[in-house]
Amino acid sequence: MISRLNHCNALLIVRRMKRTLLLVAFASLTTAPLMAQSSAFGLLIGGAQQLHSGVDFKFSNSVREAFYETSLEPDTLLRIKIGEIQAPVTLRDDSVAAPATISGTGKIDHADFLVDYRFSEVFGSTGLFAGPGYYRQRLNGQEESNYGLSAGVNGAFPMTRRYALVLEATYHWINFHDRARYLTATGGVKIRFP
Repeated sequence: MISRLNHCNALLIVRRMKRTLLLVAFASLTTAPLMAQSSAFGLLIGGAQQLHSGVDFKFSNSVREAFYETSLEPDTLLRIKIGEIQAPVTLRDDSVAAPATISGTGKIDHADFLVDYRFSEVFGSTGLFAGPGYYRQRLNGQEESNYGLSAGVNGAFPMTRRYALVLEATYHWINFHDRARYLTATGGVKIRFP
């Protein structure tokens, strides 16, 4: 009886996935020109410093980021970067009758849409980048989300044709209620796909 049921419904999943398969095929065809261009994937780790009145450059907080970049023009890259900053945060607690602020070490997740202008150097390349992002900070079950801007400088030092060492410094301005500002310094590896 089980084999009879399996043979009767063997193509049932194909009929239900028809729209999904068409969507995947259409997306593959429309993104093929982007994939033909030079692109890269990278992982970065480092430290972060919350900026108040001055900078002491201790970078005692952690940062983890990953990015995907593709070439728009020979010296211009489009980069999508996601990351997590573990640093001091200040949240407004609206769950109580009189709103209060809570502070402590929390996590800030972000997704940035950046344009990177590259400059060729003898040792590799350097770049200036900037763009908008979406940020969410979390602390003790509370969270706050808003937009922000990030800008910075980076350098890529090729080790082989495919692999490069990347160093990056980024300034994050986030539109939270306390107008948080962070400076991150990261380093990692970038893998190119020709």
